[in-house]
Amino acid sequence: MTGNTAQKVQDGDGAGTGTPDVTVPRNPLRALASSALWRVCAHLALDGVMAMAGLAVLTVLGTGLCAVPFGLVGLPVTVAAGWALYQLAALERMRFAITCGARISEPPQPPWSWRSLASVTGLLRSRCTWRLVTYFTLLIGVSTVTTVGVALVWAVPLMLVLLPAYYQLLPRGQVQIGPWVLAGLPSMLLVAGLALLFGAVLSPLLVRPLMALDSFLGRTLLSRPAGMELRQRVQDLTASRARVVDAAEAERRRIERDLHDGAQQRLVAMSMTLGRASSRLRKSGDEVTGKLVEDVRRETLYTITELRNLARGLHPPVLTDRGLEAALSAVIALAPVPVRLDVDAEPRPSATVEAVAYFTVTEALTNVAKHAGASRAWVEIKREGDLLTMTIGDDGRGGADPARGSGLSGLEGRISGVDGRLRVDSPVGGPTVIEVEIPCG
Repeated sequence: MTGNTAQKVQDGDGAGTGTPDVTVPRNPLRALASSALWRVCAHLALDGVMAMAGLAVLTVLGTGLCAVPFGLVGLPVTVAAGWALYQLAALERMRFAITCGARISEPPQPPWSWRSLASVTGLLRSRCTWRLVTYFTLLIGVSTVTTVGVALVWAVPLMLVLLPAYYQLLPRGQVQIGPWVLAGLPSMLLVAGLALLFGAVLSPLLVRPLMALDSFLGRTLLSRPAGMELRQRVQDLTASRARVVDAAEAERRRIERDLHDGAQQRLVAMSMTLGRASSRLRKSGDEVTGKLVEDVRRETLYTITELRNLARGLHPPVLTDRGLEAALSAVIALAPVPVRLDVDAEPRPSATVEAVAYFTVTEALTNVAKHAGASRAWVEIKREGDLLTMTIGDDGRGGADPARGSGLSGLEGRISGVDGRLRVDSPVGGPTVIEVEIPCG
């Protein structure tokens, strides 16, 4: 069996249920002519069957849990019973949808693996599992009320309506109803008429509270727990945003490779060809044309430099090959102020996290060079578990504020894209300290 993730919810939040599409009319005569009444009655009549199926699954589940310490037997039995519990709940939600039109949201299932202790642990830790256990436990008692109730609601009036047809088969041709003993056809016809009136008027009304009880139990315990839909949407959005960031970073690396291996290499080859052409023109004495060719070669070299800087700004190859320390060392070597670098980021985080950390540091150091008026700066990067922390500071004039639309606001947007956090402490007069935390998990 493979893991089953949270399914798409048909309705909104919490129980995910709305007003049922099928309702029993309040008017008894309209109810009798409505298919909704008979669907609901069929639903209530099947409650006992579902309760017995649930009791069987819960019994196997309890037996499997007791046998878990024995391993080879307990684990597969528990996982199979847990899987069956969720499938039975899915069947129950389908039954509600078909007979009553009640759309109940499906809770997420834990991952399934026949011989995995993690599957058993996930099953037991799931809030949804215990809600389903509670539902089928309570259904045993509720089904006694609903199944027996709907049977009596219709069977008693029907039995009395048919009384004139079979009363002579009873002992002495008499029937006792409460304190009254009735005999003779007129009495039986009177009872049959009253029973018909009772069945037509009161029976549909009595079905409604039985269905309300059954529906309340199903909506409350078979659905996705309140708040889980919102949490699931947050998780989905977080995962979606992470995929977008990863895709953007992968695209940047692809463009950098294309520029390096394609356009840049062609320009280098063209520069070499122009150099040979310039040399031959000088030897031939055509200095005017040679000067033009040399000018073109010089512009080509400028273009190569600019293209190389552009590619490095997209994604420096050294970052992919050798990691943060080597990439930032190259940046610091070109910085206009002395920068102390201390990197301890082992094991290496993902390429996306490394790229965000790299560009955060380079942008921060650019801001130091442009605005801080500092004489020195420092960068400290450390990985602790699943968290990469960075501290970037300088002894400049301070007063940096992301709210004023400086380069720090861009940093904040880049970091938040990977669920990171940025804090800036920059009093007027300095020093400025930027603290960044980026999850690596």
